Amino acid sequence: MDGFERRKEQKKESIRRAALELYQTFGFKKVSVSDIARRAGVSQVTIYNHFASKEALIRNVLKWYMRQLFDKYESTMNSKLTFQEKLENIVFDKTQVVSQFQGELQQAVLQNDPELRAFLEDMYLNHMMPVIVAFLKEGSQQGYIDPRFSVDTILFYFEVLRRGFFAISDTSEYTKRDPDLYKELIELVTYGLNG
Repeated sequence: MDGFERRKEQKKESIRRAALELYQTFGFKKVSVSDIARRAGVSQVTIYNHFASKEALIRNVLKWYMRQLFDKYESTMNSKLTFQEKLENIVFDKTQVVSQFQGELQQAVLQNDPELRAFLEDMYLNHMMPVIVAFLKEGSQQGYIDPRFSVDTILFYFEVLRRGFFAISDTSEYTKRDPDLYKELIELVTYGLNG
């Protein structure tokens, strides 16, 4: 990569970071391209030159953010922490993610953008799934997961929950009314009814 390409990539990275910070705090609807330009220290024209539209910028930022999350979770799962510590770190982080974006993340990703939906499905099936399988096997070997349940059964259970969660069109409304709802759901899935 030559100097021009490197500077171009650095500028795009700066725009992504500025946009992500603003989206996480204020949601997608309330943040304008001029807000992002101001935060990134660039002109609106520069943003449009790199990303074409506000929707393309949102899509690009979310793909970039999801890759970062995947790398973070993969790093956690491959760390020397105990299975329980890894699980708690991931659960805590997921609850933090849901509390961001003013509850607009699910709507932006799952209801309004087929390209983002396809991207997430690909990330989940082709990148996360092997990591999750290894993680569950580790938990089973260390005695954290009940040996009565096969990895396939657990994966099927998670898939049923995942699809059910995303099938509810107004999930973000539930989490806005009760911010602890998502955290409690994750804990319920993770630890069961008996704690």
